[in-house]
Amino acid sequence: SIACFQLVYFASTVAVAATLGAMSSPSKGCGDLDTVVLRHKSGASAEIYLHGATLCSYKTNDGREHIFVSPGAIFDGKKAIRGGVPVVFPQFGQPDTAMPQHGFARSSLWTLLSVSDSAEASVAVLELSTSESTREKWPGSFMLRFEARLTAANLTMMLSVKNTMDAPFSFNALLHTYLKIPDVGRVSIRGLKGGQYIDKVAEGATKDENQEQVVLPSFTDRVYIGGEDGARIVTVHSDLAEDQPLYELTNEARIAGNSQPCDIVVWNPFEAASPGDLPPPAFKNFVCVEPGLVARFWDLPAQATAELTQTILPRSALQSGQGGLDVVVLRHSSGA
Repeated sequence: SIACFQLVYFASTVAVAATLGAMSSPSKGCGDLDTVVLRHKSGASAEIYLHGATLCSYKTNDGREHIFVSPGAIFDGKKAIRGGVPVVFPQFGQPDTAMPQHGFARSSLWTLLSVSDSAEASVAVLELSTSESTREKWPGSFMLRFEARLTAANLTMMLSVKNTMDAPFSFNALLHTYLKIPDVGRVSIRGLKGGQYIDKVAEGATKDENQEQVVLPSFTDRVYIGGEDGARIVTVHSDLAEDQPLYELTNEARIAGNSQPCDIVVWNPFEAASPGDLPPPAFKNFVCVEPGLVARFWDLPAQATAELTQTILPRSALQSGQGGLDVVVLRHSSGA
């Protein structure tokens, strides 16, 4: 539950504050699950569960949380964690009904390969590879790595998928990022105009996006189809009138070293489609903006690697100050 999540993370934050210069290290989270906590010297922090390689917290050095976790999230080491940044592989949705929805990576136990701190960044690398358990669900042989790189200014996540077979396989991959926001009914997303999207709420119809600002007035489930190769920058704003974004997101996809068009999924279920571990009104406080290779299945050549990268750069934001008064927090790209 979120109460457990908040209590565990509060305790770790207090421990960090009590020990100036504390380093990144393995830890324990809700349900006594293994985690790794990144602690940058600037005061920024992040926490990743080995269950699913699910990043469940990213705080800037002002203590502000930028990742949403459901108050109904279940931390039992079996079910995928509702919220954070679940890893989707090897399918998006459930085209293969014999496999779990969104694949098995988000509910598998990953291995922590390394955790390190430097003046520039704190970095954790986790790995999941072929096992008897994965072969029961999918015949491919693979190696996944999830890397989280935390600096004073931003958080970069990279998912790499290596085909360890001597033949190609088809796959989907996605980082299912839940961003914490004040109110989904007011939020706007910019940077998607001019492309097409698959509207999964409208039975998969392909539509043109003609709006500069994408809003979410009701249950929204869209796959914005990647257009041009290279980085795709999307911004999330607290409302239509706010020019300064809450978040600037840089999204990239590569296959076998070559840049690919990166799909962007925008999702919020509202009450109408909220699953059991997302009790209303929790849907009001997040929007999912997710980089992926999911508009179709992609072929990954033998021994080749695909990569998805998302950098979250929190920008200026309105929040409450002393006496409940609104204040504006300015964040420079340096972390100041």
